[in-house]
Amino acid sequence: MGTQKLVSNVLAITAVLVTGGIPSVADASKVSNQTRIAHAKELLGGGYKHSVVRKGESVADITEFVEAMTSEWLPSKYSKRSRSLANAIVRESDKHGFDPIFILAVIQNESRFNPEMRGTHTEIGLMQIKPTTAKWIGKKMHVKYKGEKSLFDPVQNVRLGISFMALLRDQFDSHSPLYISAYNMGARRVREIVADDGMPKEYVQAVMKRYVAIYAAFAHGNTHDIDALSEKAAENVLAVTRAIASND
Repeated sequence: MGTQKLVSNVLAITAVLVTGGIPSVADASKVSNQTRIAHAKELLGGGYKHSVVRKGESVADITEFVEAMTSEWLPSKYSKRSRSLANAIVRESDKHGFDPIFILAVIQNESRFNPEMRGTHTEIGLMQIKPTTAKWIGKKMHVKYKGEKSLFDPVQNVRLGISFMALLRDQFDSHSPLYISAYNMGARRVREIVADDGMPKEYVQAVMKRYVAIYAAFAHGNTHDIDALSEKAAENVLAVTRAIASND
């Protein structure tokens, strides 16, 4: 799929939204295909039926692919953590009813998989969690939080980030444009926009473009060739990221 065609398909789908000693991920946790697909339908709504995301239905176990993507995207100094990170993404996604590919897209949008990323408002790590937010999530969702430095740990950061997304999802009754936007701007701000008859768009579009781009690798690839799929997915996301940057 050419870059222009990929970006075109992604824009069309997101438009619908807005109007070593560590066991292998496959052995550690088998993601429920039914749960993954249900969340994909929640995210895409009526656009799911004709989307490239639907191609993922043929993949019974997405876990090997998640592991390949974490290995592809994590900086080389963190290569030994890729399997444990993939394991955490799969387990926590399954626990909270998320498609793990969606979590990959969020991480790509937030930090480009850089565990050392710092935001402009004290956000830290892969899913850009503020220390104050992390402390609150830890108490609210019973997730271990060992202080600001622990947010630089990829696994700890992802556990807190996915728990936070799950909390927001509950608050907004699984309305994906709202809970995804709330992850970025806060629940209060989202409610203010909705109260003024608006709908937050920019952040949710950025996440969903990456989500669809990852799944686009399945549209024309051999679903059993994980290496080829992960390479294609990385290329697709890079193309979308560049397209977004050129429009900023």
